[in-house]
Amino acid sequence: MPIDFLNSPCTKSVGNCKIASITCKSTTTNLTFGLCDKTPPPTLPAYIDTVNTTDWIAEIKNNSGKTIFFKAIDACVEIYKANGDPESRCDGVLIDGNKLTFVELKDRASTGWLSKGRKQLTITIQNFLLNDTNASNYNMTEAYVCNKQRPLTVTNISTEVQQFKNDTGLILKVNRSINL
Repeated sequence: MPIDFLNSPCTKSVGNCKIASITCKSTTTNLTFGLCDKTPPPTLPAYIDTVNTTDWIAEIKNNSGKTIFFKAIDACVEIYKANGDPESRCDGVLIDGNKLTFVELKDRASTGWLSKGRKQLTITIQNFLLNDTNASNYNMTEAYVCNKQRPLTVTNISTEVQQFKNDTGLILKVNRSINL
């Protein structure tokens, strides 16, 4: 079933009622900005922040000041498993013209966050490529798992990076800073 990952409105349900769309696509031309996400469970979408640096999970360097879009995916784009259960997905995607950079945001010191983040990115990218009718209009080369509590690359990531490359054909970067 087609899914418009980059333009679909974000609607939330409360009980049996759907409430109005909430913002899940934002834009900035700031040279530096952050991506934020509230603590689990994900009830609100991730978002761009240009002011509260202590809330930033990922720091984005927009060296040329071009217009960058961020589209929230988790808590916005519905992806389902074959049995109808909701699928785990990454927090969002940075859109720079026709270049997409998928991002998973973590704020954890515990173990297992990298493997979980890789899986969330893989599921999202594979579903994007299979279900978004506009996927062929975009270039993707890399994706990021950003962890506020573990800002530097962790040791022993080579297995996760290789598995991600095998599953998606993309490069997985584990870093809190993203250069566009």
